[in-house]
Amino acid sequence: MHLFLKSAIAVLLLHIGFTGYCQEGPSGHKCAHTKGRTAAKTTVASVAEDKYDVKYVKFDLAADNSSTHLSGNVFTRAKVTASSLSAYVFELNSLLTIDSVLINGTNLTVSTSGSVRTVTLSPALPHDTMFTAQVFYNGTPTSGTLSGALGINSLASPSWSNRATFTLSESYHAYEWWPCKQSLRDKIDSIDMWLTVPDSLKAGSNGILAAVTAIDSHHVRYEWKERSPIDYYLVSLAIANYTDYSYYMHYTGSTDSTLVQNYLYNNSATLPFFKNTIDSTGMMMDYFSTIYGRYPFWKEKYGHSMAPLGGGMEHQTMTTLGFFESTIVAHELGHQWFGDNVTCGTWADIFINEGFASYSEYLFIDHFRSHAGAIADMRDRQTNVKTQPYGAIYVNDTTSEARVFDSRLSYDKGACVLHMLRFAINNDSTFFLSLKTLQQQQKDSTASISDFKDVTKAVAGTTVNSMNLDTFFNQWAYGEGYPIYTASWYQSGSDVMIQLDQTPSFGTSVPLFLTPIEIKLHSGTGDTTVRIFNNQATQQFHFTWSKTMLSMVFDPNYWLLYKMNGITKDPSLLGVSENNIASLRISPNPARLFWQVDNVPSGSSVSLFSIDGKVLWTAENAIGSLKVPAEKLAAGIYFIKVMSEGEVKSFSVVKE
Repeated sequence: MHLFLKSAIAVLLLHIGFTGYCQEGPSGHKCAHTKGRTAAKTTVASVAEDKYDVKYVKFDLAADNSSTHLSGNVFTRAKVTASSLSAYVFELNSLLTIDSVLINGTNLTVSTSGSVRTVTLSPALPHDTMFTAQVFYNGTPTSGTLSGALGINSLASPSWSNRATFTLSESYHAYEWWPCKQSLRDKIDSIDMWLTVPDSLKAGSNGILAAVTAIDSHHVRYEWKERSPIDYYLVSLAIANYTDYSYYMHYTGSTDSTLVQNYLYNNSATLPFFKNTIDSTGMMMDYFSTIYGRYPFWKEKYGHSMAPLGGGMEHQTMTTLGFFESTIVAHELGHQWFGDNVTCGTWADIFINEGFASYSEYLFIDHFRSHAGAIADMRDRQTNVKTQPYGAIYVNDTTSEARVFDSRLSYDKGACVLHMLRFAINNDSTFFLSLKTLQQQQKDSTASISDFKDVTKAVAGTTVNSMNLDTFFNQWAYGEGYPIYTASWYQSGSDVMIQLDQTPSFGTSVPLFLTPIEIKLHSGTGDTTVRIFNNQATQQFHFTWSKTMLSMVFDPNYWLLYKMNGITKDPSLLGVSENNIASLRISPNPARLFWQVDNVPSGSSVSLFSIDGKVLWTAENAIGSLKVPAEKLAAGIYFIKVMSEGEVKSFSVVKE
């Protein structure tokens, strides 16, 4: 699911489940902060559902685009995983009426408790037994606003004079339109989706369109088959007066191709308006295949079904999309790898879905537009994260969909963390190999943040460039907040000293962020960027640099998530001070002939330095007042340093 940040492109697309979700327009949300691990929600409504493993599901449903009314049946083939199965338990919206349930072809009684439906089995089915369950049902779930029953909706598009019935099951809403087991870790091995609709409409779904069969003089059946494992919330349907705009994309260095199939509103203006972006989808698929590994469903298809919503939902092989804009297409396409092929193991690990998809937007901009544009995108995300001082990408309250899909944390901070991991590894080949390896090892399955950490460590090593990856994930995935810095610097001669002082933004969650940092030393004759490793709350770094330093830039390439309180030039870092005191005075300043130093303590050493640190004049055992010659000097800035009994004071002076 994509969120279009208003700060970046003036439109905020709100995730399903948030109050105020809009149709093809802007909106916003607030997310309450919760401290610590407050609550966790298992996706199954009853532990009895975990006693079987779903192998195959066939949908045979009738619907249209005028309402959410459904009728038909869903056939499930499953295997008993417990020692025995005494009841078949599944979920289905209480607004839907069950006509009958057949277990292994026998009609059995079903009992209802809210959305939990139970069929008692007598005798119980033993371990490893394959069985079938067929649920015949009908009804009209509540719909129309996307803030009530979100599983299935029937809405009119305000932009394109069309109407669509479509499903949005993420995260806990599949039961609202089909009898299911909502378990992330029990992916369905394969599905068939048969949808009977009026012959004026088309019905889009997952996988390959195997056939369109005439049912009677006014109805046709769209028969889709998905043969890759699929999670319950990624099963979808979309029904409208569509036109099919499709083409084949081709992979670089290969003769293989993949169908890009798009169900667009049958409006003469729709395709011309979006055609350029739709046509670029194939190029995005090819590019992401080079960095993530081959598009995982390449033997089936990738495409889109339009629906009146203000964003997109990454239904496997066929995203449901409100409109076509390149970054939203890139986001949903990125989900096919991270979210669909490899799905978050729990909703607490939503970073696996949304962090990667959001970073896919950054990578798209960087590759197809400009690096400057990508940096602007990352800066917007960093700015949004810093609007609050708290929050981790690991979700501490999965009972709240608003928290699971918090744009600041799950989306933007997730993308920032991936960007920082890439910087810490400091080798793109290794970084992207870790992403490919995750795809290979966890394909057709799920992954937690911990799984991703383990894969990254196996590919890159436990410690990379001084950064221990366990520490990285502990502070950035599970810890809250970000570091706050103040920085100071000074140069004397060729010696440059930089001091960093770090405090955490959110209490003791992460008392000290260990991180590599780039610092740019700026001069009028060229810049140098140095890489340091910050592992102390107050830490000094010394460099030798022959150029005259004018300023320093912290994190010049915007790799890091942090707040900077200020950068100052501080001569005391190198044992000098520019602070004037009442007992020691220099005048005139600026000067043409000389600078007079008054109130010099007894036995002092007074020296004149050029800006590059060379000693130009010295007076030993000085006392009282003395004159420092300036007449023969070139115009510019100089330093007068007074040393007395171990105390050093330095003054910046100007020769006119």
